[in-house]
Amino acid sequence: MSQVEPRAIAVFAAEGSEAQALREGLGLHEAVVGPMPIHRGRFAEREIVLLEAGVGKAAAAASVTYAHTRFAPEQAVWVGVAGALNPAFQPLDLIIAFDAVQYDVDITAFGRQPGELATGERFLPTDPELSHRLYQAAVRLGFPVYWGRLASADRFLADPGLAHQVRQTFAADAVEMEGAAALWAARSLGLRLALVRAISDGAGEEANESFEVLLESASARLAALLVGMLGG
Repeated sequence: MSQVEPRAIAVFAAEGSEAQALREGLGLHEAVVGPMPIHRGRFAEREIVLLEAGVGKAAAAASVTYAHTRFAPEQAVWVGVAGALNPAFQPLDLIIAFDAVQYDVDITAFGRQPGELATGERFLPTDPELSHRLYQAAVRLGFPVYWGRLASADRFLADPGLAHQVRQTFAADAVEMEGAAALWAARSLGLRLALVRAISDGAGEEANESFEVLLESASARLAALLVGMLGG
């Protein structure tokens, strides 16, 4: 098993379009054999390992654990898209998460709050220093960017009533399918992790254009953000 330098950083993406844009933007040409598509290379004097994790919280937790065990990265960033709950957000706006909550956890019948995990945690924080660097890079690049809370679940949120409920219950700004699970796994392993999402559309609303078309644009913006952060 090869060793990486302490300054190594892991980058996670659920979708193939996101991973491809990141691979091209960061110049990661070395394919690595593993249980998921993995590419590796150097950028701005750092060892970068990119993992195409797949969609959902189980895939997120597994990929974070695998990356930590095999590559021992110093820090990590998860990139992707999210549906907006905050009405101020527009497609392709960026949201840097200060924390995330798993909104489909509901064991309130046993005296727990909505989203509260068995460990007693509810809102899982991201790494503040790494998140701030992402935010600064977005500002330098002139991208519309916001701080916010992500709500995660193992399903696509397409119901307007549920979207409103998640917004009201958790004060969440956007919804996606991996963030909270990735943070839970990263924290248990001592891995610093930041989450950044590009807004695809409004959660619970019909998309204005093809998701694949918007995903391509979002992926290019996320790749430019990573290049700006790591090279800045």
